[in-house]
Amino acid sequence: MRKLVLALALLPMPLVAQDLAIAPVKMLDTSREARDQRSDHDRRMALMETILADELSATLVSREEIAAACPRETAECLVAALRERGAERGLFIVVQKTSTLILQAFASLVDLEGERLVTHTELSFRGDNDEAWQKAAHFLAGKLQGKG
Repeated sequence: MRKLVLALALLPMPLVAQDLAIAPVKMLDTSREARDQRSDHDRRMALMETILADELSATLVSREEIAAACPRETAECLVAALRERGAERGLFIVVQKTSTLILQAFASLVDLEGERLVTHTELSFRGDNDEAWQKAAHFLAGKLQGKG
């Protein structure tokens, strides 16, 4: 048993650590669509956060907590806020919507202690609906785990 525990301890660490905190997903809507879609986007961002937290065994940091800690949401403040929660790494995601059919997700995994970028990944997905956001979240989780 002792050898098994030692062997497991020597295995390489996964890309996403156990002490991972996910900042609230941000949305940049440059589509100029006339209909106000904020409530749909809020729901979809929360859906993406939940899927990522589940698949990456991460902790979500609430929008309220970030708003209280970082009213201006500067990079330095966001990194500090996640680090103060005890996380070793932080995941920061921005989704840009250019049209109803084209969205892009930009994800940065940051070493919070060293304040350095571990990895950055981008993905495009088609469709501004719940199913497209779910698929994008699952795919992003897989990429961050080295499966994609």
